[in-house]
Amino acid sequence: MPKREFLQLAHNFNPKKHGIGGWFMSEKLDGQRCFWDGGVSRGLKKSAVPWANNLKDERYKTAQIATGLWSRYGNVVHAPDWWLDELPGIPLDGELYIPGHRQDLMKIIKDLRPGTGWDRVQYYVFDAIPIETLLEPGKINNTNFKKQIVGMSLAWYMLHAQNITWIPKPDTGFQSRLSRLKKELEGNKVAKLVMQLRLPMQTDTAIQMVEDNIEETVAKGGEGLILRAPNALYECNRTHAMVKMKKLDDAEGTVVGYITGRKTDLGSKLLGMMGALILRLDDGNRLELSGFTDEERQFMGVPNKTKADIRKTMNNMCAKEWATEHPETECPDWITNWNFPRGSRVTFRYRGKTKDGVPQEARYWRRRDVE
Repeated sequence: MPKREFLQLAHNFNPKKHGIGGWFMSEKLDGQRCFWDGGVSRGLKKSAVPWANNLKDERYKTAQIATGLWSRYGNVVHAPDWWLDELPGIPLDGELYIPGHRQDLMKIIKDLRPGTGWDRVQYYVFDAIPIETLLEPGKINNTNFKKQIVGMSLAWYMLHAQNITWIPKPDTGFQSRLSRLKKELEGNKVAKLVMQLRLPMQTDTAIQMVEDNIEETVAKGGEGLILRAPNALYECNRTHAMVKMKKLDDAEGTVVGYITGRKTDLGSKLLGMMGALILRLDDGNRLELSGFTDEERQFMGVPNKTKADIRKTMNNMCAKEWATEHPETECPDWITNWNFPRGSRVTFRYRGKTKDGVPQEARYWRRRDVE
C-alpha cells in the first residue's frame, strides 16, 4: 500500500529548485491546521469514520462524536454547534486561527466540551479538497497518525454526502479551486478565505517580492509565507508545488545540562545518547534544545585524570548505560558531553516566542566559539 499523508504538506522553499514566477503567495498562519469534511461525519461516532485516528481513544471515558472538523492528525475538533452551522457543504482545508493569540487558540480548541472563546475563532480557508484524492487508498505512518485508508472509504463518504454542495475534481488546479472558493465563502461568518497575492511572472522579480513581503509579515508578528503553483493539483503528500518560507531569528544560551534521548516507534537511535541540551537563556528562561548529529550526541563520564585511560573508557560506557536506563531524564553532574560542556555557549535559531518569552521551534545552529 503506497505511503501518503492525510493532508497536503509543503516543502521548504529553495530558490534553486522552485521557479515561483506567477505563483500565489499568502501568509503562513500560526494556527491549527484543520480539515472540514463538509459535515458528512457530524454526529457520528468517531470510530465509524474511515479516516479517524482511533489509536488512543481508549483514554476517553465515552465514545467521541465527530463534528465534521478534523485536525491534521485525524482527531476530532470539538467546536460548538452554532459555529459548525455556519460552515458550507464543501470539503475544506485551512487553519483555525486567532490573529496574534496562538496560545489562547490552543486552549479553546483542545477543550472536549467547547465553551467560551469560539466567537474569537475563525476558519481561514486556503483550499478545497478533492475527496477522491483525500480518500485514495494508502498508508499514513507518522508519529502522531497511523492509518490505512482503504478503497471503500470514498463510497462511505458519498453515502453520507447528501448536503454537500461542491467537491472539486482531482484534476482541478489550485487557481480554479481558489476562484470557486471566492464565490462559495463570500459573506460567511466563520470561514474566511486566506488572501492570495499573485506574484510576477519573472522569477527574479517574484523572489524579490517574496523577500520584501516576508520581512513585512514577520515584522507584524506573522510566521512566514506559503507559495502555491497556480495549476497545482491537490496531493495528500509533501509537494514541491506548495512551498513554505519562514524567517529565522537567532539567540544564544549557556549549557547547564543534558536530557537523555529515547527510542521511538519510528526507530530513533537516540536511546543512550543526548536527546537535548538544557540551556539557560540570557533572560533566565530554560530551553531544551535539539538538532544535533549522532556524533555530537555522545555522552561521556567525567574521567578521573589520575587513573589510566581504561578508567576513562569505563566511565564513558557507564554514562551510556545510565542514559539507556533513564530515557528522557536530566543527567547527573558526572555525565557530560565534551562537544558542549556545561558553561559553554551555543547559538540557536528559532521562529517566534511564547507569551513567556521562550523561543519556539528552536534548533541548534553552532557553538559560540565557531564562526
